Amino acid sequence: MGLMAALGSSPLLAQSITGGLYGSEPAGKAATISVANPATGYHKTLQAGADGRYSLAGLNPGRYTVTVEEGGSVIGTRTVTVTANVQTPVPALTTAAAATAGVHATELGAVQVDAAALRQDVIPIDVSTPEFSNSYDMSVVNQLPTGRGPESIALLSSKVRYDNQTTDLIQMGGASPAENRYYYNEFDSTYDYQGLGATYLPAEAVQSTQVLSSNAGVTWTSTTGGLMASTVRQGSNRFKAGYSLYFTPATSWFNPRARDSLTAQGDYYRFNSANTHSANVTGQYLWASGALVKNRLFFFAMLGNAPDNTSLSNSQTLQTRTARRDKNGLLNLTWNINADQSLNVVGYRDWKNTFNNQYSLERDYDPSSVGPYYGWTSEQVKNQFLIGNYHWQINEDMSLRLMGGYLSQSSLKPTSTSGSGLPYVGEVDPVTQVRRNIGLTTNSTQLFPFDYWRRGFKGDFTWQLGDHRITVGGEHYKHYINNVSTTTEGGDWTYHDEPGTILPNGATAPADGRYVDQYFVSTGGPFFTVNKAAYLEDYWQASDRWVVYAGARYDTFINKNVNGQNFFHLPLFSPRLGVAWDVYGDSTMKIGANAGKYTIPIPSSVNNGAAGAVTMWHRYYTYTGRDPSTQAPQGLNQIGPQETLINGQAPSAYNVATSDIKAPYQYEFQVYLQKTLGQSWSSLVEVGYSSLKRAIEDTCYTQGITDYAQANGYPGYEDSSGCPMINPGVAQTFVRDYNGDGKEEALTLPGSVFGPPPSRKYVHLTVELSHARNDQEPYFLDLSYTWAHLYGNYDGLLNLGTRTNGGPSEQIYWDFPGLMEHGNGNLAGDVRHSVKLNGVYYFTNGLRVGSTLDLSTGTPQSCMGTYPDINNPAEQYGAASHFCDNVPSPLGSAGRMPFFAQWNVGVGYDWQINQDNFLSLDLQVQNLTNREGRIDANQRYDTGGFQSDGQPIPNPSYNASVWQAPRTTSLVVRYTFQ
Repeated sequence: MGLMAALGSSPLLAQSITGGLYGSEPAGKAATISVANPATGYHKTLQAGADGRYSLAGLNPGRYTVTVEEGGSVIGTRTVTVTANVQTPVPALTTAAAATAGVHATELGAVQVDAAALRQDVIPIDVSTPEFSNSYDMSVVNQLPTGRGPESIALLSSKVRYDNQTTDLIQMGGASPAENRYYYNEFDSTYDYQGLGATYLPAEAVQSTQVLSSNAGVTWTSTTGGLMASTVRQGSNRFKAGYSLYFTPATSWFNPRARDSLTAQGDYYRFNSANTHSANVTGQYLWASGALVKNRLFFFAMLGNAPDNTSLSNSQTLQTRTARRDKNGLLNLTWNINADQSLNVVGYRDWKNTFNNQYSLERDYDPSSVGPYYGWTSEQVKNQFLIGNYHWQINEDMSLRLMGGYLSQSSLKPTSTSGSGLPYVGEVDPVTQVRRNIGLTTNSTQLFPFDYWRRGFKGDFTWQLGDHRITVGGEHYKHYINNVSTTTEGGDWTYHDEPGTILPNGATAPADGRYVDQYFVSTGGPFFTVNKAAYLEDYWQASDRWVVYAGARYDTFINKNVNGQNFFHLPLFSPRLGVAWDVYGDSTMKIGANAGKYTIPIPSSVNNGAAGAVTMWHRYYTYTGRDPSTQAPQGLNQIGPQETLINGQAPSAYNVATSDIKAPYQYEFQVYLQKTLGQSWSSLVEVGYSSLKRAIEDTCYTQGITDYAQANGYPGYEDSSGCPMINPGVAQTFVRDYNGDGKEEALTLPGSVFGPPPSRKYVHLTVELSHARNDQEPYFLDLSYTWAHLYGNYDGLLNLGTRTNGGPSEQIYWDFPGLMEHGNGNLAGDVRHSVKLNGVYYFTNGLRVGSTLDLSTGTPQSCMGTYPDINNPAEQYGAASHFCDNVPSPLGSAGRMPFFAQWNVGVGYDWQINQDNFLSLDLQVQNLTNREGRIDANQRYDTGGFQSDGQPIPNPSYNASVWQAPRTTSLVVRYTFQ
């Protein structure tokens, strides 16, 4: 009979720390269903409907016994493991084979189904929803030789790309790494200052992680990337305690040094070979869980500590000796108020400290020539979490969920020269074009603390109305940053020796080529950002085998300036549609399809940049000498005018952004098929497509605004608004005092003034084959292959193609139209073929061997050069245009990186000492073969200047290689008492 899919009564879940189960008995029989969890004392009885279907939601993760009675007689008992945010079908108790039906193709070991004499780790296909996700239980992740954070877990799928060239984060759905969202216990912990990564909880405290690479329902916070949602471990009636140790040997064969990167001339591009680290305990955790009140109140508590971990690194002129320390504590309380209500509260605090002692090198790149003490730098970071979740199953048809959370981060980076006002001084080698520090400080800015906090609330109500299950809800997140950065009072100076060079301000360098560049920047202040939404969704049981999903979400993104005034108020309506077909009616084959509109909040780094009183300029001087102590220039004589990049005026709201700016969005489409293959094998075929339709970026093309205004009725107007935010490629309305009479007028400029519209298209095909571990076949195996094509002119909130650093939505794309010329092609994340093979084999004596294999074709490369017209403002940005040696060089047309391969291997041993004591040992090695693959190269063809004949000055570091990370080895010890 297989796994019966009770679609009509399934309590469909999205983004929850609780799970649910559903099943079906023969129609027309008065079946009583008893659901119990002996570990927590949970028990509830419900009646199957006239059609035989039953369901139950709001269950805390754990193993549940489902007993079916008819006429007072027990006709069957089944045991299933409920996982957070997953609907688990309850199998009909017929034969052992029936219980093995419905294995999910990509979810790792989170559900166990017991039937007859067979026990097998499976995830049945959830046919109750069109939404497709991968769920990973940490018990399996811990046995794989890979990282344990959410990104490492997501990378187990071939659909997910590791951006080892720019951010060291992941790309999902073709989006940039700044477009993903992260959750802990339903709370969105994404680091919304820049949108990169998240405020993380230790993996030791995580029970499971769910990954959606695209096409999420409306109850998830909207995003144009992917989602990673983790659930914190909970306690039960049975007391348990344990200790975990993560140890990394010192630099040796087990952890060899990284390879140096050299220029074509043999000079250092990256100097790695002298870097070492000691034997380090990277983490140790003492934890306990149990009941404070039997059957009602449970706890999970954890203390973490990483003692001083030391390492040594060398640059051209300095040796840095680093010590890092981390300590943290977490407490999770779960209160089962009754069979229908539960409350969960988790609190966490973490302290991280890094201290660096620095010594001068007497000879460049020679660690043996360590000289006098140079100074120290430090970083002190404190993170805090508090998250609460409440679930109330009001009756069989109604439920309520509430969530509230808060996190904060504060950091300070003092140095031995903080507050000294010393100048920050460097010089550029005229041959290698490498800048070296020659002053008394390595700190170019004054010392200011950084503060960030984020709080959020969410609630929704679900009501089963006949064949429709309707959910209505909303969420509200607010976060705050205070990040001030100002150039040190002594100035930021760089010496150059470039005879005949035409400087960025249009002046010519002196005949002897000796000049000094003074750089100044002042940014920051306190800012608030609000992201809120309301949503409505309906799961309609159209027939026994069909469920249709329709949802709508209304987001509003509000970004405020330093005065608390809104400069962004971006509403967007996002509809979503989906369908799921249980082909055979037994959960062994599902066809799903999804289509929807998705948006993304704009990180508050935009507040810090575009909405702050930012000053940024360069001045160029000849000089007669240098201070013998600080190396600061003396006898200055300015060359040409000051090159003002941002004028320091506190912008009005209409100067920050156009008056009709709108939220970004894209469309996503997905069709997939899941099918079980026999007792233990399952398969997946998925096709997906996304297309970006609107973006938000800044433009610095004030000359374009001036020219258009002067040609359209305002001949005396000169724009000086800095770098306002726009929707590129769309007609935009700029409000200005065009007549200079104190009155504001609106002027609409064609989108073509600033360049082409944004384009990002992503198409992929994924095929996956998975084997679930069982008693007869004691191994887990997951093999996936993805073909993909990512192309256009816009990587997303981050520009990955030029390897530039800048705030999300404040990249260089549309700063000037010339920067977008020839900018269409294969984007940086365009990996055409990717294969991931993950597996663990379990021997009967407790030994196990795990492995992950990552194979992929190389990423496209570009040749970036300086715009070949000194009168075009794009020339100011140096080698950031799509010109190579003055010849057009379209995006992604400079070849590809070589084929990438990495093999990770782990060996573990599990020892059941006695009934109450358990010990496991793991040796995990990443990049076992120490393969030194080429993963990136310098793409800047020239130095940003021109010779007297108009030819660009070649960059000696052009095409210098970046190499794959070397072998890393770790030893893991885990002990559990219960």
